[in-house]
Amino acid sequence: MKAILVFFMLFISSLQAISQCDKKVTWYGSKGEMFDTNGTLLDTKEDSIFLETDSQKITLRFKTDQQSLEGTVREKTCEWKEPFKNGKTVYHTTVSIDGRTSNAVFTVEAKDQKITLSLDVEAMEGRKFLIYLDRYEEAR
Repeated sequence: MKAILVFFMLFISSLQAISQCDKKVTWYGSKGEMFDTNGTLLDTKEDSIFLETDSQKITLRFKTDQQSLEGTVREKTCEWKEPFKNGKTVYHTTVSIDGRTSNAVFTVEAKDQKITLSLDVEAMEGRKFLIYLDRYEEAR
């Protein structure tokens, strides 16, 4: 009987984690950092940062910047042990930067009560971005 109950609880939590990836979610952050290929910190920006994710697109914008970076999702990997608390989603996207199309990988990861977005855009020539997310909100 206990085995059936444990299996049922694991099954339900797995369904919740998977369904999280198909929902529209707005993530909020306040700090972003840019690194070179060696991991050297190049720049830090403190601002209100908004990341919107759904099953088909991702939009990243800073409050003080009128432009946003929008990615069309080509492939998505969703691996959450606890929804929004422990796991990650990797979005392989196509973005447009300065009129050029480029591949980009957005990774939202939660670990030890910290949520981050890492962003790697091929057109940015080895520069990687790390954004610290403070909270999230599911669209109703």
